[in-house]
Amino acid sequence: MLPGVGVFGTSLTARVIIPLLKDEGFAVKALWGRTQEEAEELAKEMSVPFYTSRIDEVLLHQDVDLVCINLPPPLTRQIAVKTLELGHQRKKKQQAEKYWEKNATWLSPPRGTFVYPHDAALGESRGTGFKPLGMQPV
Repeated sequence: MLPGVGVFGTSLTARVIIPLLKDEGFAVKALWGRTQEEAEELAKEMSVPFYTSRIDEVLLHQDVDLVCINLPPPLTRQIAVKTLELGHQRKKKQQAEKYWEKNATWLSPPRGTFVYPHDAALGESRGTGFKPLGMQPV
């Protein structure tokens, strides 16, 4: 499945790009305009489900994985930097979650204590239900 797209801009370029994206199979999930009215007008015209005049609302939208920026350079730079920063943070979070999912060990399952690898230093404690000293139930 192709990523959901957030489009920045309501100019003629956006009016051309949105249908092109949709024709290629992308789902345009969010639209940003300089004003709420501008965004609403184009969103209704192009059948985009979410519109706003706040940059962060598009970047943080749960269905937006890709952005298309159709704005003058000063705004493009600001949005591009925010997008890259958020993308980097999201990637780091996903990598950390995958690491802990793979490497975390349950000790004392009846009490629900979740122990990370650095806490399970005693090899014999892995999988035995043994709770190392100092560990508290969660």
